[in-house]
Amino acid sequence: MRHLRFPAIAFMAMTISMLAAFLLLPQKTYSSTERRYLAEAPTVTWSSLVNGEVSEGVEDYLTDHFPGRNLFVGIHTYWNLLTGHNAAGRVYHCPNDYLIKAPENCPMEQFEKNISRFDSFAAQMGLPAHLLMIPTAGDILDEFLPTGHPPYHYKECLTKAQQLCQTLSIPDLQAAFSAVPNQQLYYKTDHHLTSAGCYAVYSAFCRANGYEPLPENAYQITAYDGFHGANWTSSGYWLTPAEQIETWDAGLPLTVTISESDKPDMISDSAFFLDNLHSDDLYTVFLDGNHALVRISNPAATGGKLLILRDSYAHCLAPFLAANYSEIILVDLRYYRYPVSELIAQNGITELAVIFGLDNLLTDSNSGWLS
Repeated sequence: MRHLRFPAIAFMAMTISMLAAFLLLPQKTYSSTERRYLAEAPTVTWSSLVNGEVSEGVEDYLTDHFPGRNLFVGIHTYWNLLTGHNAAGRVYHCPNDYLIKAPENCPMEQFEKNISRFDSFAAQMGLPAHLLMIPTAGDILDEFLPTGHPPYHYKECLTKAQQLCQTLSIPDLQAAFSAVPNQQLYYKTDHHLTSAGCYAVYSAFCRANGYEPLPENAYQITAYDGFHGANWTSSGYWLTPAEQIETWDAGLPLTVTISESDKPDMISDSAFFLDNLHSDDLYTVFLDGNHALVRISNPAATGGKLLILRDSYAHCLAPFLAANYSEIILVDLRYYRYPVSELIAQNGITELAVIFGLDNLLTDSNSGWLS
């Protein structure tokens, strides 16, 4: 009978060990792997007990601080892959070490609101205006996707946007990408375009507007190792190797000014913040990541002034566009809470662009702040 007790004894020993580790090991507040702050222990009040906030907070806290959490997340993720559940995940494990985000499963209502708001605002401003709607990696890299995945939305959304827009011009970037041979357009571990992908968008934008982009050989390309993107951090596929991130520098005489309402302006003579290559998120090497307002001045450019309503897809793309505009102002409506129309009037803006990844156009509601 002793051998029958062994599983129970082993289970108890493991439970006690995990409890001891949870109680004795120092609790982290930040996960560098997932690039997020971990849940804090909930504050217990009578109202939080009654409405269930305490139980939810305890569950979140235990989940985030469970000993060996990353190990167990990885085991669970790879087990799902081995048992044929790849197409059911939020991030697909694909050939050639690609981790590709699954398509958003949502109605078109928010997308239509966003497109209509941007188009209406462009009409009110009376400026030449463009929408650069960046396809997801899944829209472009169909040959890597697992069998049985849900459909992606770019073609449907492009058609809908062209029907809705009276002012915004909308190039078909899926078609533009298909004309780019032998280039890695998307990172393997992240949802963003690579620098080569951004150059392809920049080239398509220039030609759609009647002028030639800088040639590829005008850029000094420098590659940096060690990049793990957002799809890696959120997936649990920890064995996926790191990749390179590239800066394409045309030697433009740029001045970059980053403004936040509660901080002094940050001024740089480069669009590339190389100190961030030592941070958790190497993608912030481009314009230092998310900020409410960014100005890029290029006194050598002969073009006018461009205002960009954007998400993070514009971080890498804007330095390419800076070759053709004397000033670019980037506005992130997730953080900017002042009238954009006043910003346009005060700065003599001559052109307007909306640069968003498709997933954000489908889900983000901050266009409601636009005025």
